[in-house]
This record gives sequence, C-alpha cells and structure tokens, in this order.
Amino acid sequence: MPVHYPQLRDDLHDIGAVLSPSEAQGTLIGLWLGKGHASESEWLSELSDEATPNIMPASLKAMYAEAINQITSADNLGLSLIFPEDDQPFRDRLMALIEFAQSVLYGYAVGKGPDPAQLSPEAKEVFDDLQAIAALDDEVDHTHDDEEDEINLHEIIDYLSAALIVMYINVHPPVPSGGHLSSRPH
Repeated sequence: MPVHYPQLRDDLHDIGAVLSPSEAQGTLIGLWLGKGHASESEWLSELSDEATPNIMPASLKAMYAEAINQITSADNLGLSLIFPEDDQPFRDRLMALIEFAQSVLYGYAVGKGPDPAQLSPEAKEVFDDLQAIAALDDEVDHTHDDEEDEINLHEIIDYLSAALIVMYINVHPPVPSGGHLSSRPH
C-alpha cells in the first residue's frame, strides 16, 4: 500500500498526534537507529500524548511496515522518505526536512542510542549531518536561485535515504546466518 502524505497527516491527527508525517517517520527511524528495534506500540506512544489508539490506521501500519522492511532488508539501498509533494511550497518542504532530522535525533535519544562520540566514523558523520540539518534556518532567502534550492533539497533527501541505512548498519551490524548475511537484525 503506497503511503501518501495527506492521508498520513489526517490519520495522525485522528489519533491525536500533532506531528507531521515526516516527523512521525523520523521518530520511527530514530527509534530503530537507537534501539535496533521498536514495536508499533512504542512508536505510537511517541507520536501522541493521548492514549495509544486501539486500532492503528492502515496508513500508519503501512508506514511502519515499509520503513522496517527497508531498514532491515539486506538488499535495500535506501529509505523511501515521506515529505510533502514537490507542488507544495518550498518552505513547507524545507520545514519538513528540518523536522524530520529533529525527529530522527529525538527517536535516537528516546531509543537510547550509543553516545555519538562512540559511533563509527561513518555513523558519526551521518549523526553530525542530522544535527546540521536539524539546526537549519527555515527562512527562505528569495534572492537565491529557486531551481538551485530545489536541487539541493532533493540531494539532501536522497543523501539521507541512503545515509540512514549506513548508520543503521554501523550501529546494528548484520548478524551472519548460515555463513552469509541475509538480513539485518530486527
């Protein structure tokens, strides 16, 4: 089931979450980076201060399943990150990127991930990049080239798609099974 931003936004609102779909996905990815595993209920409890809903909307179940499959699949080269569509204002998409990075860091902290100073150089670089993205200013400078800004935004999202997998593998290395690496731990 494809996961669409507007449906996710509505379903998050329906369960009492004040997070955007990008923030919800960032929190989920951060939990997995920190803990190595996070259940649906653990993730949902981070999305809302209200009681965890008895029935998780199908779009959130799909977001969870897709993210976990991509994180733990040995043949996956990147995550399908959820951001507003390209027809949305640039500032909204930039804000979603900043909030996503902040949420990954939040999830990592809640998941009690390793001290960043103890991470491998590759994982530390991704962690530092997340911090830099989380600290970006969301004010759009209209004197810059809009096309260049669009390209930069897409490049950062593409980078994160692969870099977060690299970080996960470095923090939670695959476990050999039968002499070969078939999948990542989950």
